[in-house]
Amino acid sequence: MKEFLSLRDIEIASNAKIYLETYFDRILSSPSPRSLRRRALERLIKELSLGSKEAARSRNDWRAKETEYLRRCRTKLQIRDFNISKMIGKGSFGCVKLARMENGKGGVFAVKTIEKGPQLKRGQEAHLRAERDLLVAGEGSRWIVPLVASFQDDENLYLAMEYMIGGDFLGLLIDKGALGEGIARFYAAEMVLCIEEVHKLGFIHRDVKPDNFCITASGHLKICDFGLAFSGHWAHDGAYFEQQRWGLIKKTQVIVGGDTIDKRTGNALARVLNSTDSTIPHGERVLSWRNKSGRRRMARSIVGTYQYMAPEIIRDHAYDARCDWWSLGVVIYEILFGHAPFDGENREESRLKVLSWRDHLALDRTIPLSHQTKSLIHSLICEKETRLGSATYRINDDDTSDNLPPNPNYVYQNDAEEIKTHPFFAPVNWRTLHMQIPPFIPGGLLDETDTKYFINSFSSSSSSGSSAESSDESEEEALQTRAKDMLLRDKECGEEILEVRKKGAFRGYTYVRPHNMGSRKSLFAY
Repeated sequence: MKEFLSLRDIEIASNAKIYLETYFDRILSSPSPRSLRRRALERLIKELSLGSKEAARSRNDWRAKETEYLRRCRTKLQIRDFNISKMIGKGSFGCVKLARMENGKGGVFAVKTIEKGPQLKRGQEAHLRAERDLLVAGEGSRWIVPLVASFQDDENLYLAMEYMIGGDFLGLLIDKGALGEGIARFYAAEMVLCIEEVHKLGFIHRDVKPDNFCITASGHLKICDFGLAFSGHWAHDGAYFEQQRWGLIKKTQVIVGGDTIDKRTGNALARVLNSTDSTIPHGERVLSWRNKSGRRRMARSIVGTYQYMAPEIIRDHAYDARCDWWSLGVVIYEILFGHAPFDGENREESRLKVLSWRDHLALDRTIPLSHQTKSLIHSLICEKETRLGSATYRINDDDTSDNLPPNPNYVYQNDAEEIKTHPFFAPVNWRTLHMQIPPFIPGGLLDETDTKYFINSFSSSSSSGSSAESSDESEEEALQTRAKDMLLRDKECGEEILEVRKKGAFRGYTYVRPHNMGSRKSLFAY
């Protein structure tokens, strides 16, 4: 076997295996998008009480438009189909640029370009898949930045999203400074709905901060940047990809040399091989076994931005979606006081302040705050066991290895209800909040491509790319770090394997959004 197989062959085979497993899991675990669209059409026909002739015409129109949409899906989208103009964001993942379609259709987009090579070396394959999957799952959501299309070439991944012309919320804070209670209540309420939407989709955001809320043309908020999102699904777990590749190496016994450090330490390969045990019990189907054994119930990775990171994450404890509510509390504090409570001169100082949060959570007495506001801050910035929104997570705190709940418990869809009922939000009408006039509406814009609201946040020290940063390495450090996968470190074949992985690791990444989903006016015209 050694004579006929190479590391390149192993990489090609594992990429194919990953694609087939993730593809069939996706189509077998939930109804097809086409069937969901058809059901939505039938509900609308029933709701509007259309007669037989009108209903038949609507179905015929739907079929014709569905055919056109499927034809568009088969057309391979490329970056050259866009007319790229200004850069509006940059970070360790790559950059975000303003763009229009070359054919002039579809309006203005923000195209996020993610370099495959550096991200694969950093072991970010699972995170990149989770980000794309969350955006696709959020199709039609009022509170998530809409994804228009995702596609790729050999070097990059691309996410084309609707352009949020108002910039990010950090830019608003930089421009306006501290905001009053009434204004803070409006934005805090919209942030609650944004985070709730992410949790309803089964994800933890893990990087809630001002720059990850975008402002629409109407002044409302949408949440963005899901590069650190966690869903617990095995296809969003880096260990799954490691098991696929190293499982084949273990079976075929193909030799991996690694780099000079690997060769000097000697036991690196043995350590990897011993940690990749993915044996499926006899008679068990692959996907059902993965869905039972491969789902992580709690998150463990230390990721995010220290000033907003919950203490349970920094302590390297298992954590759940309550970490997002801590971050929200920090953001609310920042809205009211003009700075985050745990700001430090460097990341280490911020980390220590979060760990000793009781000593550093001070409310400026010169700024008058109501009892309800103070209560909200102290109810969110506290240990997870008593944190507002933790009622549904009690079982996690009492959990033992012999008493696991039957379903994943890292996030509960209704965890925002306890927060919504806090007295601070008593004046908020949650059902009509999206129709209210926001305190600030982007103005003075020259046209739909104006980027005036991105200047401050892009040039500030807190760039939009910081959310893609791991908490234990800066951008420069991340790009210079050795590849996490020993296959990519192999002195003889590493570069070749990286090229193969860039071409094959993200099969199934492509997505094109149907237009005007659920529109009464167009009866699902897209």
